[in-house]
This record gives sequence, C-alpha cells and structure tokens, in this order.
Amino acid sequence: MTRETAPIRDPKSLRAFAHPMRMRLYEALIAGGPATAAQLARDVPGAPGSLSYHLRTLAAHKFIEEAPELTADGRERWWRAVPGGAHWAEDDLDRSPGMRKAATAAQLVFLSRQQDRLRDWLEATPKSFGSEWRSAAVSNDIVLHLNSNELRELGHDLDEVTDRWLGRSRSNRQAEAIASGRLSLEDADGGIRPVEAEKPTEGLTRLGRMPVILVTHAFPFSVLIDKARPGALAGATSEP
Repeated sequence: MTRETAPIRDPKSLRAFAHPMRMRLYEALIAGGPATAAQLARDVPGAPGSLSYHLRTLAAHKFIEEAPELTADGRERWWRAVPGGAHWAEDDLDRSPGMRKAATAAQLVFLSRQQDRLRDWLEATPKSFGSEWRSAAVSNDIVLHLNSNELRELGHDLDEVTDRWLGRSRSNRQAEAIASGRLSLEDADGGIRPVEAEKPTEGLTRLGRMPVILVTHAFPFSVLIDKARPGALAGATSEP
C-alpha cells in the first residue's frame, strides 16, 4: 500500500481517531499487519464485538480499510491500516468550527499514549529485552536556542530523516514477508499477510527486527527563573 491518510479537516474525524482503544487498534495494525478483531483482542483488551465497532469507526473515517482478499471463508473480516495516522495543517485548525479544540484534545490523548508506551518500556524487565536492545534505545532531551524559522527548518530536517527510515522500514517488512512466503511478489503492493499474532518479545523476525516506536518533540517552552534573580537571563548568550 503506497497511499496514506489524508490531512484531517473535520473535527469529527479527529475525535474518531483520538480514542484510546482506537489508537491502540490502529497501532496494532500498523505494527503487526492486517488482522481480524479476534486476533487484535489478544493485544488490545476488549470484547471482539466492541473492537469490531471501533474498527468500523476507524474505517468510516478512512484510517483503516477491509482486506477481503485475506478472508478464507467469507465470515471473518480482516482489516489493514492506512499509513499516515492522524495529521493536519496548522492553517486548517481555524477554518472548521471546533477543529482547534478537537486538535488540542487529540494531542493530549496522543501524549498520554506516548507516556504509556514509554512507561511500559522503562518498566519492562531486563529479560524482556536484552542488553543489545536496551543499549540501542535512544532517549534524549536537549535545549536549542532557535527562532521560529529555525524551529520550522528543524522540523523539516527531522521529517526528511524519519521519511527515509520509514521507507527503509516498509522495504524491510515487505522483503521479509516475501522471503518467508507470507507475501507473494504479485501481492507486494497490497499489504502483508500476517502470521499468528505474537507477543512483542516473541515478534522478532528472522533478521532480528521488531516494531520500534519513534517519538520526537520540538517546541518552545518557558523556563522558570528564580524570582530572587530577576535579571538572571540578562545578557545570557551561552548555550546550555
């Protein structure tokens, strides 16, 4: 699948995506490939009927779609994610009533989910992920002194890096699926036929790959200054 989700301009679509269970379903489909509601229930808590409702809601707003070619008996419904997730342009937030408010609420849900994933990683036992994975993981925060144009340029640079690695990730998954017989060359553009759902620690491919979450933030923030030193920043020019 080469197409991606369209930019969101309707607050209803944004609210539909920014639901904790729907976000987890979308993540599961992105990370594990097409699946049925019953298979997704192994990783996303909830009754298959409830999950099916949330899957249909995601499909109605074009975040996922059915994968009928994977249905063996005509009764089970397979779903695949449309890459891209929820994204919108700042200029569109004030063009639709309620869009800015919905975007703020959605970002808070996204932030909560990011914190949950980071907490899961930090609390995972050493046996869950070996020292090789732990030493390879990245966790940084730095302070940069930029103006708004430089911040925008930084965003573009980060987009170029992540786009390059996203392309490499998709190529890796496709090549491994073809090599394992789960995907034919004729089906290569249609998605990856999944194997039985696996736990994250059991989900390594034969080349040692597994889903990796990348989160990047860059934004201006206020530094709390000691009131006893009201001129503390006066003339300050050194980098942190």
